[in-house]
Amino acid sequence: MSTERRLGVMNAARTATVPYVASVDAARRVPMVGVLRALLLVEAAATLVLSVALSLIAAAFRDSMGGEAGRAAEETFRFAAAGAFGFAIVAVVASRGARRRRTWAWTLAAILQVVLAIGTGIVVMTAEWHPLFLIGFAGAIVVMVVLSTASVRRALGQA
Repeated sequence: MSTERRLGVMNAARTATVPYVASVDAARRVPMVGVLRALLLVEAAATLVLSVALSLIAAAFRDSMGGEAGRAAEETFRFAAAGAFGFAIVAVVASRGARRRRTWAWTLAAILQVVLAIGTGIVVMTAEWHPLFLIGFAGAIVVMVVLSTASVRRALGQA
């Protein structure tokens, strides 16, 4: 019996080594996918902050208005806060999928931008106008431009 066998060393471990090739990793890197991931994470962080702000506003409305009107206003703002929080979670999932080059990440990111544009449109129609509302539309436009680049579409299996 050999010494290796007595010590429990497996032969397969020695033959399974593959040399590291840096050019394969460099060819897989797509800078625009990194930009897409960063934009999705920025959207997630912004909507998380929005969710907290809407929750604080809901509590303020409840306390200031009181009664049935205060509860109705609170429910409306809490519903919007929950939607913003859900958006943040899905944006992080889309970012993770883009990192791992999943084909569904492209579709999910595009759907998120449509949801963002629709949500911003609803806010524009229901609230008093403020130029900050344009940030929602601008974010959706920038992410859609990045999603439509050939390198991102190819990396995420859409081309």
